Amino acid sequence: MKKRSTLFATTPFAATSFATTPFATTSFATMSFATASLLLVSALLFSLIQGCSTFTYYQQAIAGQYKVLSNRVDIESLIADPETPEELREKLITVRRVRAFSASEMSMDVGGSYSQYSDTKRNFVVWNISAAPELSLKPHQWCYPIIGCQSYRGYFQKQMAEEEAENLTRQGLDTWVGGVTAYSTLGWFDDPVLNTFVYREDSDLAALLIHELSHHVLYIKGDTAFNESFATAVELEGLRRWLTLNNQTERVRQHQQKMKERAVFISTVSTSIEKLKALYKSNISDKDKRSGKQQIIAQMKNQYQQAALDNELSGLYHRWFDHINNAKLITVSNYYQFVPAFTAMIAESKGNMAQFYKSAKALGEKDKESRDKILQAYLDSPAP
Repeated sequence: MKKRSTLFATTPFAATSFATTPFATTSFATMSFATASLLLVSALLFSLIQGCSTFTYYQQAIAGQYKVLSNRVDIESLIADPETPEELREKLITVRRVRAFSASEMSMDVGGSYSQYSDTKRNFVVWNISAAPELSLKPHQWCYPIIGCQSYRGYFQKQMAEEEAENLTRQGLDTWVGGVTAYSTLGWFDDPVLNTFVYREDSDLAALLIHELSHHVLYIKGDTAFNESFATAVELEGLRRWLTLNNQTERVRQHQQKMKERAVFISTVSTSIEKLKALYKSNISDKDKRSGKQQIIAQMKNQYQQAALDNELSGLYHRWFDHINNAKLITVSNYYQFVPAFTAMIAESKGNMAQFYKSAKALGEKDKESRDKILQAYLDSPAP
């Protein structure tokens, strides 16, 4: 599965995938060189205080982000250029339409994001790592200046991500590394369209852009589940409106089918996650917990396959169930834990996205315990 992510706010799961990464700040195109240099030097000084490994991490992040930004080309010029391949031109025209839609129909301030194109010359822009204890679903945290702590870390170099995973594995943690096709810099930079995701089918491309733009609307420091659930709820609402507005009847049908596939996948994994949480909290021995863990994970794949058959689905997520551990499971939890709650808030706002954002921001100003209680109350209420 491919992935989506938030650099300096990275993430997993998009269209048919998972992902994420940190570090980014403001566009070199829109800020002075002196200001950009000051921000980067500050980050490096912070990392020097923290240690050599942190310095190395920020060094690769700065170099990788700079390379992506320095390769940007204005979309309008590419659309007008007769040398631009026709497939790319059509996709960039779709991007332009999604930007306009996001501003007018989703009440988003798109700014300069996705008005430029950058070719990374590879299939993934970053590689994301997540980790969790062997007998717990509490995610390992990485902390950064400005954005706080997150339950993942992204690298522009795959080898570095794998080395970090190996280091955490030696410490007894479950780890998972996945390639990321897209990320958001939370509005610090004008994020470009990347070759790693631009060739997606149009509805998937629209969903991805809406998701990433939603991170510009609201981002709560140190709360991955809140941020990704919010963005996913906005993505789903935005895609529904996009398809309806464009009278894409067949696309709507295909989208509904994908939603059925996703719902079965999420339901299966979420049920197993709850079983694992109960197992890990029990008073049995660690040996028995390990045995129970493997049993639940083995049953999960069989349950998904049966559910797909029962619902006459294609089994779109079949391969995801290979090599499951706690680190991989928490990526699903991050992306979908509170999606029904935010969907209910959109319904409460009668589809007025500006009003919904206002309510979500007010919720985001509360402490995490209060936020989670309110969101859980939505989850416990009958679905509208």
